Formats: sequence, structure tokens, C-alpha cells
Amino acid sequence: MGTLRQQIAALLQEAPMTAMDISQAVRIPEKDVYRHLAHIQKSVAGQGRELLLTPCTCRACGFVFAERRRLTRPGRCPRCRESRIDPPAFRISESK
Repeated sequence: MGTLRQQIAALLQEAPMTAMDISQAVRIPEKDVYRHLAHIQKSVAGQGRELLLTPCTCRACGFVFAERRRLTRPGRCPRCRESRIDPPAFRISESK
């Protein structure tokens, strides 16, 4: 089936997924997923592809974290200070 990172990359080529979705699919802790995603981001860049990120959104006020480059979910919204934030979704783009 390939390495763990190859499995994650294959999942992200099929459909967008959150870290929680990936965690459940490959049976690893969610915090480990973020470490693997950082490596996958570099690997796919060398192949002419890109790890795309659907930004987090605050559930309370609708603020979109469009400029955020970190892969993890933020702790609080800068606008309303709420912590109810939808996690980012990841997918791998096709070859350019």
C-alpha cells in the first residue's frame, strides 16, 4: 500500500480532507497528521503539484483565515475572539 505519507497523499488526490478525516482514515493521531502534511507539501512541490488549503472559518462571525499559511487550526478568531473555528481542508492539485 506504500508508506504512510504515500497513503495520505493518495487520499488527498481523491478528495479534500481535514486533518481529522486523514487521522481516522490512516489511524494515526491528528497532531501527527500535521507533521506528515508539512513533508507532503514539500514532496509534491518537487513533482510540480501543490498541497492546497481551504482556509479555516470562524463559526461565530464568519471570518475567513485567508492569509494563514500554517497548516494547523488557529486557536481563536482575531475578530470576535471565539474559539469555534472550522478546521482547514487539504487536497493535492493535479500536475501543472
